[in-house]
Amino acid sequence: MKAEIALQHSSRGMDKLYQHIPNDIFEQAAKAILATPNNRNVLLFTGFVSFGKQETDGPVGTYFLAKALFDLGYYPIIITDFHCKDYFDQADQNFETLIVPKKGFGQSFMYGKIIETYDPVAMIAIERAGRSADGHYRDMAGELIDGQNAPIDQFFLEEAEHILTIGIGDGGNEIGMGNYQEQLISELGYRNPCAITVDYCLIGTTSNWAAYAIIALISNASLPTNDEIEAYYDFILELGALDGITGKSEKSVDSHHISTTFEIIKSLRV
Repeated sequence: MKAEIALQHSSRGMDKLYQHIPNDIFEQAAKAILATPNNRNVLLFTGFVSFGKQETDGPVGTYFLAKALFDLGYYPIIITDFHCKDYFDQADQNFETLIVPKKGFGQSFMYGKIIETYDPVAMIAIERAGRSADGHYRDMAGELIDGQNAPIDQFFLEEAEHILTIGIGDGGNEIGMGNYQEQLISELGYRNPCAITVDYCLIGTTSNWAAYAIIALISNASLPTNDEIEAYYDFILELGALDGITGKSEKSVDSHHISTTFEIIKSLRV
């Protein structure tokens, strides 16, 4: 199962959480994506701030997932906020980026209006903060981070029964982790996990790795090469991205060196 590859080197409890989830959850989600009509829009949500800077986890997986979806005939639109606004501005991209203001939209109807305008067949969040049951946003340590990330999770609270929703996370505080609130609290000791639910919530040791696992299932040929991954890291590090755990501007994700990512990709190609 691809989940087992995405969960290699787990040290933050996601492997334990996986014991309470269908072991073919990635395969189920991939099948659901491929069941949607292509030649339609897919909204992708990402961007998570740590140490005042954008993390390397999230944008990398989102960028390559967007490219894979485009290869399949979909039209990806990436929705993020100010910290991540330039991360997808590349000459070879085939998708657009929508920036949500730091405090969100002044008029709450705007979220629903954007969904209505783009009429997506799916909404996929990759490492994006989601509010807890009390309405606050938190980091991995449980500290409040209200105001650091725009309230993009509001898109997942709008009426959208006809839209496939997927959340990808690795720490309990991301959009989609509301699917596993009970287990996160009782089994892993989380006090205030994200409460936002989705049709499928996928977990990995890093969200990037989980995104690669989905790519492997929907279009294995679209998995990025080592050179492509390294080039994208160079691009976002130049913009100020940093490792969300070490706080360093380096080619790593949640303390895992890029060479480990290369090993994950190699395993996913099989």
